Amino acid sequence: MEATAVSLGKSVLDGALHYAKSSLAEEVALELGVQRDQAFIRDELEMMNSFLMTAHDDRDDNKVVKTWVKQVRDVAYDVEDCLQDFAVRLGKKEPSWWLSPSALRERRCIAKRMKELRGKVEDVSQRNMRYQLVEGSEPTVTDFVPNNTARVTMSGTNEAWRQEEKAKADLVHLVNNKVEDLTVIAVWGTSDDHLGETSIVGRAYDHLKRTNKFECFAWIDLTHPLKLTELLQTVIKQLYIRSLQDTGKATPECQALMRTSVEKEDHLANEFNKYLSDKCYLIVLNDLSTTHEWEEIKKHFRDNKKGSRIIVSTQEVGVAILCAGTDEVAPKQTQLFDDRTLYAFHYEVYSKSCLMHWKEIYIMLSSSAEGCPFTFFPFNFLANQNDI
Repeated sequence: MEATAVSLGKSVLDGALHYAKSSLAEEVALELGVQRDQAFIRDELEMMNSFLMTAHDDRDDNKVVKTWVKQVRDVAYDVEDCLQDFAVRLGKKEPSWWLSPSALRERRCIAKRMKELRGKVEDVSQRNMRYQLVEGSEPTVTDFVPNNTARVTMSGTNEAWRQEEKAKADLVHLVNNKVEDLTVIAVWGTSDDHLGETSIVGRAYDHLKRTNKFECFAWIDLTHPLKLTELLQTVIKQLYIRSLQDTGKATPECQALMRTSVEKEDHLANEFNKYLSDKCYLIVLNDLSTTHEWEEIKKHFRDNKKGSRIIVSTQEVGVAILCAGTDEVAPKQTQLFDDRTLYAFHYEVYSKSCLMHWKEIYIMLSSSAEGCPFTFFPFNFLANQNDI
């Protein structure tokens, strides 16, 4: 029996999606500093695959649907070829390659190709959303009206998109406060919502990278058991790549840090802390699993009073509470979705002027309360703030 366009599209897309989700593709993307583009492409392919799963082969005579499926097939081929090409290129490189002049040219070429591929995938995906193609329509253009099932499906899709945008905006808002202290925001979701959790954090991270708030960025997909040296090397490589992309040439201090990560691992921690000491940085720790991991990692991200932020993604609520809280105060929690287990834990922060205002109230009330202590926050917190 001859395969239909829809079934052929499914087959090709399955192959590309399988490769895009593979550990090899993720490792290559991480090494080359394009992991967020790779993750976006992977998620979009997965969404296309879901749409195709709802399509019926008996709609295959619809020319509009058939055209879109062909575009899906073509972009799937491009994705698989592109990722495999990157894997071949990276496999031939020695560690010292990152310090060579040719690294900059090749990295720029790869970054450009990934951006173009991401744009192409996004265009094809949005075309389906725009025209409601997958649910099918009558063959004639004049009868191109979505049926009830299509309306319900698109309504649900639009609502899901709206909720994800709101969740991203809420997370970005928590990160973008004006407090200079290092702040940790922990995003907790159950195993059922792990993909949604990673997607929301990723979208917030992509948004924050486009702002001018942070000088340094790094996204770390944690491995278990934790290997601190590899973690620091991953961060340094991303900082080096970012420096190249911003200025066309890595700064001398970034070059020195990269050289240390390749040649002098025993001095790596000290040089890493020295490099970040005067930087406003944003770090994402994806899939933190234990409090022990957090205690080991946080030693290397000191509070330099530059407004730095760490976003932790975890499936363990106890880990989220520990990361975002303090010894004195438990963190607040913000539910990112109304109908899903996805929360952002964060420490309630106040600007210095706000704290001064609260302290004035605290002193006034304390003097009129005959020494009775105020045990609720922020008064119990302010009682020990002598530097305000």
